[in-house]
Amino acid sequence: MRMWVAVVLMLFGGMGIAQVPMNVGPQPGAAYPESEAAAAWRALAASYVRKALKDQKLDKDPVVNARVDTVMAAVGAAVAGIDPRYANSTWRAILIEGFGRGAAAFPGETIIVDAKFVRNLALTDDELALILSHEAAHVIAGHASAKLSFMAEILGKEKLPTAHTALLEFLARDSYAEVFQPKALLQEREADTVGAVVLLASGYDPQRAMKVFDKLAELEARDNGRAARATDSHDTARMRKQSMSAVIAELQERDARRGPGPR
Repeated sequence: MRMWVAVVLMLFGGMGIAQVPMNVGPQPGAAYPESEAAAAWRALAASYVRKALKDQKLDKDPVVNARVDTVMAAVGAAVAGIDPRYANSTWRAILIEGFGRGAAAFPGETIIVDAKFVRNLALTDDELALILSHEAAHVIAGHASAKLSFMAEILGKEKLPTAHTALLEFLARDSYAEVFQPKALLQEREADTVGAVVLLASGYDPQRAMKVFDKLAELEARDNGRAARATDSHDTARMRKQSMSAVIAELQERDARRGPGPR
């Protein structure tokens, strides 16, 4: 917990949250150019949307879609204020019935959200803001590109000459996800940490937002006794709530110490 707080403080130093670029993103030495890796993931997102259109799975509820669009706009604006790379970006949240992943982020500032996830958990706007902030953090941190670099590392780039072939191979076998799981867990922790910063900048209430973890904990309790799958990439909901709360409390305390004035 303290380590994650330290990471946030290192990222933002002594300056205001909304003025400091994130020191996260694709790392030097990535196996594929960022533009190529992003294009591969964007193509995957487009394929999910095309299939949803074909299967008539795109959610058509105007009220829910309007709520998600409003929250996504606020989260996107928060990201733009934090990271100049996204100053001119337009973020999209697409609701697909039965997407099956809760939510997933893709380069190109696209987040696909399972409509059933939103309805079954009766997500409030604050809780939606937390979910979308977490997903946006994955994009900010370059996590999608890191998955492809991982594939090049374990199989060799000569076997995976392009980002597209690396992505296809990653999706082809569950065994790759099992090997990647320790790194995936670190990615999820980073997304919670950076997502906490985005959430604060979005203007939504972090305490109300954190109630989504109570709902997720209830789902986990219904599945009590189930051994964690090798591909599970998240800490428990209660652990995530504690850690994210610590990051937010530290940031709020720091801002309170600074007091009003230019940042």
